[in-house]
Amino acid sequence: MKEIYDTNNAEIIGLGWSNNRMLPAFQTPTHLDVYDIFGASPDTQLTITTLVGLVNRPQPQVYLVMGGDEEFWRNEVFMHIPQTVSAAKGNAALAALLQQYKDIIQGMVIYDPKLTDSINIATMIAALQGSIVVSPQQASIIATIHAFPVLTDLRTYGWQSRAQAYDWALHNLRANCSSRLVAGLDPKNMNLRPFLVATRAFIYFLDSRDYLPDFNDNLTSERHLMNEILATFPVGTTHLGWFLDESSGVALTSKAAIPVLATDNFTNLEVWSAVQPLSDTPSQQSVHAINTAVPEDEKVYVSFTFSDGDNLQYCQHHMKDIWRDSIRGEIPIGWTIAPALRQLTPTLADYYQHSASSNDEFIAGPSGAGYMFPSHWPSEQLPDFLQKTGERMQDMGLTLLEVLDTQWLESSGIPVLSKLIPTGMIFFNEELQQQFVQALRPSGLQGMLSGAGLRHPSWKVIDSIPFYQNLGLAGSVKQTVDMIQRAIADNVQRPLFLNVYILAWSMNPTLIKQVVQQLGEQCEIVLPSTLLAMLSKAQA
Repeated sequence: MKEIYDTNNAEIIGLGWSNNRMLPAFQTPTHLDVYDIFGASPDTQLTITTLVGLVNRPQPQVYLVMGGDEEFWRNEVFMHIPQTVSAAKGNAALAALLQQYKDIIQGMVIYDPKLTDSINIATMIAALQGSIVVSPQQASIIATIHAFPVLTDLRTYGWQSRAQAYDWALHNLRANCSSRLVAGLDPKNMNLRPFLVATRAFIYFLDSRDYLPDFNDNLTSERHLMNEILATFPVGTTHLGWFLDESSGVALTSKAAIPVLATDNFTNLEVWSAVQPLSDTPSQQSVHAINTAVPEDEKVYVSFTFSDGDNLQYCQHHMKDIWRDSIRGEIPIGWTIAPALRQLTPTLADYYQHSASSNDEFIAGPSGAGYMFPSHWPSEQLPDFLQKTGERMQDMGLTLLEVLDTQWLESSGIPVLSKLIPTGMIFFNEELQQQFVQALRPSGLQGMLSGAGLRHPSWKVIDSIPFYQNLGLAGSVKQTVDMIQRAIADNVQRPLFLNVYILAWSMNPTLIKQVVQQLGEQCEIVLPSTLLAMLSKAQA
């Protein structure tokens, strides 16, 4: 492979990337060319997304429509940016983009159709060489129109497994990739790809559950290779994309002190990071500052908390849909949200905070500045992570934190072992609980929630901060009602406090209203902060 990398600086010049930032801020766009590539073939989308990554660094110029959500956001939060909507759509968009931006393209990288993961290797090479990724067929077609040379043809490398390919990338590409980003990305996924090209991120897709040696890669298992890759990054590096397995994947990144931002389906991240909201929004803290509610002796208090707010792509896509539910605002609901959202995608944070009702409450996490498991995080690195978490919570005006955790068996990724002792992702470690409380209380912490899979809630107060192990995870109306009624029957003490962790992917405010209607007058529905404040008073 021809060595034409910029070996002087692995980071892109012109990006705003101070030490306290998890991701770089791109320069504010002055104009956006909008291309609708929904319905284009996978190979066409691959070439387009790698090209757009080159075009958008360090200042975004292209906005891609890859589904209905991009049109919504374009008109909702980016309407003040001058835009030109291209008439070329789908597959036709490629020819238009190649013609418009041909001067910045240094050449082509051909991926190997026999090994899908070579797409990720090709993407890294393209990011370093200033080239586009193409299939063999596309290379022939494009060559008849443009005189782009083939800089690298990965078909000639003869890799027999993805482990072998990523091992090669580790030893031949890693040194020239960014040292502040690493991404796990399905090679068939195009949504995040422009951002990874624009930032020169190292990309891999390995199975953290695979302990078996790969005979094509010096008997190295995929899990071992994943650990090798993560070990080359400094602590605090941001992990983008996602994993083949959540529990074991997040456990490995946590051991490396690398927080995760789930973003594999996030689109136009270069644009989102670059654009500031038009007006400042008061922090939610001014709405839910100090709760003075006093619990009544015989009552059952119930609050609901939606899951998955740490997931940036959820915030961009699915959360937008359930947020626009016409019932939202009628019933008190807690919404987990990434505390770094205002730093990473300020207009997205502003949209939610600006449109929130007094019955909507944002809760940081899971599990802090990024997704992590406390029990797996190196103890010497935890204070820095908690400091960043406190800073990001203050940025968003957040006073509650949801924390998920796993134990060794659960996070092993081995099916038989991981199901032996299900812990419901509860944060059990009392020493770490104390450390979280002590570190975050100066930043305004008023309560902590934990767990996503147990039917027996519990609570306590740690240094005046209520700590609650959730009831849940509830994914349907029936399941939610059954959990609450069972908890009421099993717990004779009154007042009773039940915070239900709600699966955001299958529930919405309308369905929660149905839950409330079925519960009837036996329960009083409150915000999570109200429930925790009353719990603390009852304990006292």
